[in-house]
Amino acid sequence: MKFKDVEERVRGIPFISRSDAKYLYNLILDEDISDILELGIAHGTATCYMAAALEERGGGSITAVDLSERAAHYQPSAEEQLAKHGFESLVTIARMQTGYTWFLHDAIRAATTDGHCEPCYDLCIIDGPKNWTIDGAAFFMADKLLRKDGWLVFDDYDWSYGRADESREATDGITHRALSEDERRMPQIKEVFELLVQQHPDYSNFKVINENWAIAQKTRSGVSETTYVDKHRDLEGGPANRAFRKLRRAAKQSIRSARGTRRKAP
Repeated sequence: MKFKDVEERVRGIPFISRSDAKYLYNLILDEDISDILELGIAHGTATCYMAAALEERGGGSITAVDLSERAAHYQPSAEEQLAKHGFESLVTIARMQTGYTWFLHDAIRAATTDGHCEPCYDLCIIDGPKNWTIDGAAFFMADKLLRKDGWLVFDDYDWSYGRADESREATDGITHRALSEDERRMPQIKEVFELLVQQHPDYSNFKVINENWAIAQKTRSGVSETTYVDKHRDLEGGPANRAFRKLRRAAKQSIRSARGTRRKAP
């Protein structure tokens, strides 16, 4: 399914803008991403866009995690949207009682053999309570499951509990009035990104888009330069850009096929 087909079906359903959705869609195609972990899904709108990109590239899987108690809060639900698009075979939804950190515990345990955790994802999106304690811990846990050259995306980079005080009293189980003044005032995802992700020696290619998304790649390069983008680039791309992406994906597929042939050779 193409991007425009999903766009028509999810029009008016939050919580992802068209430009952010297109960025994710292109990232999956450009980097040939196949295995995705999405922490925090709400209506599953972003999930549908990502599933469409996986379908276009020839397959893959999304593991989408959210709170059990929030399932009835979002109408339409993620399950309903995925069924509407026919994406059930590409997406597994895990509903957790206490949040996605315990899902990460279970995933790390399942992937661990002889004291080693085998990474299994190419892209991880963290979009939950926007909390230093929860999402800071989630970063280190997700890192164990993220393959080399994989991508990490944080949503709500500049969001704060104080900014949301007038519209609601709690966010994903975090009661605003129980927080200190600093915790309400400070954008906590920004703190996670600047103090944990950007200082981690395995991450580079940092990008902050519209003070909304923060992106990093697990390259182990030690490069710490960050690009700040005030406006999204032309994410549609012209014919030349689309042709370049197609050639790039074909080259990556050829390299993987060659590696697979060498491993099978006697």
